[in-house]
Amino acid sequence: MTRVRIAALIGLVAATVLVLGAMFVPIELRHSAPFGFNVTFDRERGIAVRGGVVSPNYDSFNRVDLDLRAYQPNTTYDLTLHVRRSHARGADLRTIPFRLSSSEIWHNKAAFDNPFHTVRFPPIVNSAGRDYYVWVERGPGNRDDVLAVWSIKSYSSGTGRDALMAFLNNPPGDRAERVAQLAIWLAISAFVVTFAMLMASLVALALQNRDADIGGDIALTAPDRDAREMV
Repeated sequence: MTRVRIAALIGLVAATVLVLGAMFVPIELRHSAPFGFNVTFDRERGIAVRGGVVSPNYDSFNRVDLDLRAYQPNTTYDLTLHVRRSHARGADLRTIPFRLSSSEIWHNKAAFDNPFHTVRFPPIVNSAGRDYYVWVERGPGNRDDVLAVWSIKSYSSGTGRDALMAFLNNPPGDRAERVAQLAIWLAISAFVVTFAMLMASLVALALQNRDADIGGDIALTAPDRDAREMV
């Protein structure tokens, strides 16, 4: 096998392994929502509640990011996150206790502060396409302390393959569905080819440098051998 073919084969294998690895690496998939999160704060009426409805578009719903706002300074909040099916009576599906200080969730945030606090819980299977009510309960020591949830982001545990298949099965927009699917496959193929070419070039360069080093060693040792023969 020629040096060019060896380099091309190594590049193709490396690109394929990279793409397959990205497909199956565990990640957390953010659910679709207007503005990227579910708003519970009504600015016009100045009303904020302590919960809201989220609609996972993936299975294994396992995380919420809560934009919590506290109004009582120098206070420790003992809180409990409740997750249950929306519009359904019954026990909570998940109940997660957690504790925060008022300084961590103070209502007056700077412009570029991250207002969200992450709470994870065991994944809820078969959550895709269902509505869940998420709300925060104050502990007994915080009954008189004001606490509000301004917005909620929700996530599911999954892989890159889950995100890709969701996009291919439901591409954004109502038109040109097949065009969107074709475009994503072309983008993946172009990435594989480009990465393979890059890796092939690097391998070919390494092989060329190795051959040059070997040739240099031979050229340096040849005069020494001739000198010993003359003696």
